[in-house]
Amino acid sequence: MFADPLDDTEVVLFVFDSPDGYSFWNKNVDFPLSLAFLDKNMEIVDLGDMQKQSTKSLSPKSNSVVYVVEAKLNFFENNGIKKGDQFEIKNKKLIVKKQ
Repeated sequence: MFADPLDDTEVVLFVFDSPDGYSFWNKNVDFPLSLAFLDKNMEIVDLGDMQKQSTKSLSPKSNSVVYVVEAKLNFFENNGIKKGDQFEIKNKKLIVKKQ
C-alpha cells in the first residue's frame, strides 16, 4: 500500500457490502496498525494488531464483519476501546460509544 503513517487521532474506515470474516495484512506498510472489526450495528466483535511489513493475515474470529476501523498500533487499548463497544457516524465523524 505504501501508505503514510496515521496521526494519533486519525483512523481509516473500511465498509463492505456483506458480512464476512475479512482478513488484512500489512505488506508494504512501514508502520504497525491496530484493527477493530465491527458488525452491521458497528459493534466491535474483535480486535487485532499487525506489525509493519507483515505478510501474516489478521482475521476476526467472527464472520459477521461489515466494517473495519484501522488505527495506529495500540490506539484502541490506549483509549479504553474494547470488544462490545460501538461506533457511530455523526456529522461525518466516527464516534465511539463505550459499553
